[in-house]
Amino acid sequence: MTYIRSTVLLTITVVLLVAIPLEGFAPRSLSTASRVSSTRVFKKKEDLSYLESRDMTKEEMLELNKKNEDIMNMELTMMTGFSLMLSLPLLYLCWVAFFSE
Repeated sequence: MTYIRSTVLLTITVVLLVAIPLEGFAPRSLSTASRVSSTRVFKKKEDLSYLESRDMTKEEMLELNKKNEDIMNMELTMMTGFSLMLSLPLLYLCWVAFFSE
């Protein structure tokens, strides 16, 4: 009985999914006014002259690498210290458990 019921439910689900048009994935048509306004937006050119695009020199790369290495070492030291600070209560409890009489 449950096999027949599950087969019927599966068939109904498939039929409904096929029969109902899925408009969620279809592109919606734009009106003529909105098409014209959207093309006007793309005609404006943005001023990107404030952006500086050039390759870094070797000295600049070495300086940046040194700075990043210092930051990473500081972060590693802070994370190690923080984890040791969090584990101190557990270490104390182990000390008490093993060395108390």
